Amino acid sequence: MILQRLATSIRKQDWFTVVIETLIVVFGVYLGIQLGNWNGARADRAEGERLVGQLYEELTTSLDTGAVCIERAEAVFERARDVYEMLRQGEAGDGGDAAFREEFLQIGPWTDLCVIRSTLDELHAGRIALVDDEGLKQQILHFRDTMDGYETSINNLGASYMTTLEVMFSEVDFDWSGGRRALTTPFDELANNVVFMRNLESAAFLLSQIHRYHLMFEDDLLGMHEELAVYLGEEIEAAP
Repeated sequence: MILQRLATSIRKQDWFTVVIETLIVVFGVYLGIQLGNWNGARADRAEGERLVGQLYEELTTSLDTGAVCIERAEAVFERARDVYEMLRQGEAGDGGDAAFREEFLQIGPWTDLCVIRSTLDELHAGRIALVDDEGLKQQILHFRDTMDGYETSINNLGASYMTTLEVMFSEVDFDWSGGRRALTTPFDELANNVVFMRNLESAAFLLSQIHRYHLMFEDDLLGMHEELAVYLGEEIEAAP
């Protein structure tokens, strides 16, 4: 309609009307573009808030699962350490030889980080730009990079541990006839086996370092969780 009036004004050489109606068209187009930009920015902010909230929920769950994984990592380390100390001191402990053998068989695999990382990876892949708060944005990216560092360190230690465990187990004999693995190498023979003892000591050390990284990551995870809680206005529970 307005374009028809504009064409008519041009034919009539009504330049004042031409200018006014041209300005109306330009302003209308500009206003439409701005409204589109405002709506897009509002949608981006809403999506950024959703991602931050989702990350907070995932880290809340990760704190719970991480505590279980820390206990598991500590238990495996303590078994390896206790078995080594019993052999080093030449004493099987209060439970005697049977308890020692059972304790030895409980030396198991290492434990990786127990963290949900789907939203962290999504943000790191480019959606971090949707987070409106620049400070929080940098904290999230730094936390994700730190987490990757812990995972790399734990994986490297875990690979070394499994190699050490393989060498260690090659020095002992097992009996599978009873339906489950049973240690048959005598206690004194294990204690006097230099290769076995050296690898058992290394295994205990590697497990202690894996456990240490779990504890360090827990501190960083708790710090990131608290930062998100403050940003979202969530109540932070006091540490026990």
